Amino acid sequence: VKKISAALMMAEVGLAEGIQALKTSKIGKQRRLLYHGVPLTSEKLRSVIDTAILQAGGLPAHTIVAGGRQACDPHDEGHGPLHAHEPIIIDVFPRSQKTGYFGDITRTVVRGRASEAVRRVYHTVERAQELGLEHLRQGAQGRDIHQEVRTFFDREGYKTGKVKGHMEGFFHGTGHGVGLEIHEAPRMGPTSTDTLRAGHVVTIEPGLYYPGLGGVRLEDMAVVTTNGARNLTKFEKVLEV
Repeated sequence: VKKISAALMMAEVGLAEGIQALKTSKIGKQRRLLYHGVPLTSEKLRSVIDTAILQAGGLPAHTIVAGGRQACDPHDEGHGPLHAHEPIIIDVFPRSQKTGYFGDITRTVVRGRASEAVRRVYHTVERAQELGLEHLRQGAQGRDIHQEVRTFFDREGYKTGKVKGHMEGFFHGTGHGVGLEIHEAPRMGPTSTDTLRAGHVVTIEPGLYYPGLGGVRLEDMAVVTTNGARNLTKFEKVLEV
């Protein structure tokens, strides 16, 4: 747990640098973000994050910086210019150069002003994540935790399904184990047969994705205990920067 927490710290260092770059960016014509006078792209922001991770002793790989419609595909790493007033998903999961353990964190931020609809989605995802964390404990079933989150989204009016050939809503797992692999057991998803045990370190990362709005995902890491879980993630959750 100590080694994973140290790797998570490296992820948080990278994330902090990325968000700082977003904060200092200027909003130009057609909502394009400018950083030191040139367009701020996913690639540029990723390099800012990855450089900070390297300096902190981590090995970054496939860092996600995805804005707008790109963020609606949870596996799109993001490319091209970033824009103001729309959600940008930043998902950072470096490996410690020293120990080989991984850290994993996701935040969603808007440079500028978030619309009321985006704000509502964000707070719903935030509450869903709290719900997931509350259900973590020894003996809990991965599938049940996922179902709790999915039911909550349905109840709040955020439906999941195929629209024009693309999935919308909440269509990935709620979380997964992290250690010497970035994805390992136990998994929390619709087909999971895993049971949580004290000492497991897992992510809780619900998300909602709608092409008209963009994507919102929040991810923390927690260690399972006999009667609950301890959140290892220190990084704040702020929507607008």
